[in-house]
Amino acid sequence: MLNNRFVRSATWEGLASPEGYGTEELAKCWVDLAHGKIGLIITGHAYVNPEGIAAPRQLGLYSDGHTRSLAEMIDKVHNAGGRIAVQISHGGRYALKLPGVIRLGPSTIESKGEVQCKEMTETDIRKIVLQFAEAAGRAKTAGSDAVQIHAGHGYLLSEFLSPFFNKRTDAYGGPVEDRARFLLEVAHEVRRQVGGGFPLLVKFNSQDYLEGGFTTEDMLEVATLLHQS
Repeated sequence: MLNNRFVRSATWEGLASPEGYGTEELAKCWVDLAHGKIGLIITGHAYVNPEGIAAPRQLGLYSDGHTRSLAEMIDKVHNAGGRIAVQISHGGRYALKLPGVIRLGPSTIESKGEVQCKEMTETDIRKIVLQFAEAAGRAKTAGSDAVQIHAGHGYLLSEFLSPFFNKRTDAYGGPVEDRARFLLEVAHEVRRQVGGGFPLLVKFNSQDYLEGGFTTEDMLEVATLLHQS
């Protein structure tokens, strides 16, 4: 039960440690929001594997060590009377450039002779589906009141939804129901991990404002598919 209908939507705080662990700075940010009578605090996105980090000092949630540091921060929020949802994500094409790592996307994109991201195999997709679910399980274990899947803002799940980025011809590309398949698989696996009674939210664009991109009509179809799943 929330105290009110005020929701702090997720923003990247940039207050985690360089390795993605919780800090006193980040805990204070959330506790201040709880003291400000925010009904539900949604955290900045937490990356589900090391290659999915999208910004410096972003919160991570890909190991049990991250679970422990998150639990300490969530306890402080609860002690301040707040409720908190952990947002989980993968940066996809917009992940940080890491030495020796080629970023992942629905399709290979090259610019000025450089590979911006490589097309994911179905094995890659299944691996990341499971990593989202494992991150959601860690959030629940840490005491989170809900989990939000980040499928917006051009990050990996958003890229699969958008025909601007997604040029695949297999089961994960083409019509909107197939472009949504990756997100639906993530949502199903997260639900299996956290159980039926645990609140699960999904954030995605109303449209991506790109010619040949994700449209409002697509958004309504994806929302319907999620509701029915």
